[in-house]
Amino acid sequence: MTTLSEAPPGRPSLPPGRARLLTPGTLESLGKRYGVVGVWAVLIIVFGALKPSEFLTLSNFQTMFDSQAVLLVLSLAFVVSLISGDFDLSIAGVFSIDLVIIGIMNMQDHINPLYAFAVVIGVSLFIGIAQAFLIVRLGLSSFVVTLGTGTAFMGIAYGIDNESLSGVSSAYGSFMTYPLLGFQVSFWLAVVLVAVLWYVYGYTPLGRRLFFVGASRNVARLAGINVNRLRAGSLITGSLLAAGAAIITAGYLQEADPTVASNFLLPAVSGALLGTTCIWPGRPSPGGTFVATYFLVTGYTGLEELGLSGWVQQVFYGVALVAAVGVSALAARKSGAQAAEFAPQ
Repeated sequence: MTTLSEAPPGRPSLPPGRARLLTPGTLESLGKRYGVVGVWAVLIIVFGALKPSEFLTLSNFQTMFDSQAVLLVLSLAFVVSLISGDFDLSIAGVFSIDLVIIGIMNMQDHINPLYAFAVVIGVSLFIGIAQAFLIVRLGLSSFVVTLGTGTAFMGIAYGIDNESLSGVSSAYGSFMTYPLLGFQVSFWLAVVLVAVLWYVYGYTPLGRRLFFVGASRNVARLAGINVNRLRAGSLITGSLLAAGAAIITAGYLQEADPTVASNFLLPAVSGALLGTTCIWPGRPSPGGTFVATYFLVTGYTGLEELGLSGWVQQVFYGVALVAAVGVSALAARKSGAQAAEFAPQ
């Protein structure tokens, strides 16, 4: 069990003696871990050169980072189950139901937003427990179960209220959109979440066990790990993070639209899977998800500013998703890792 509390994934201990700098192996490792960061920088340079007056502005970067904080949180919601070896495609549906509940309680009935938060957290907790029972206890496929429930949740949300609601309480909206160090509070909340998950998965025994479960459940069981408990906890955590995304969205947009969730599932999955190609290559990671999410956001924002609007977002995310799965599978196969082969279970 001591091996589960050693260095973070992707950070093996240095051998004794003085380490050589910039060896071919070191350069290859840096390329694998930070290649997406480099491509992200190239995208910024290219779009900045083509549209300097529009792309290279502080307001443009503020908009990109602030407006996509909810996408980052939803990507993280997908990552927590992916790390333990499950696919949770219900995150967008849970997000949709929670957003509608906040809209009805706070925007329509003018109930204190804290009560609305408590309700959506309770609803998400119930959904997470129910799905964990179906997937972990009954042994059903996480891919099939969450795809079906997520689709059903979107339909239920639309049935509850098929119109967009606006008029969030002033204190709630002001807090989420309050500027702090150049960016809004909603963005910083997502950053804090990335930092917390990064610490848990990279520097705690719990994080090692979760990665171990995702790599091989049978081996994890033989090592004495409670696989079912960790899988269930990951699925429940993903549902709770979807509730957090709804809370951020309602405050940032100051409206609740039941149809908005359908635009988030593919980008969230793309960001999570592309995140496996950097920072900790071959493994899902919060840091990699942050880089991948805003890499994708930068890409389609630049393309839209070049006049390729409307259809370009779906095409860009779709191509990125296929590329992410392919590159990550090759990286996992080369390194011998099995946790990132992404076979639905």
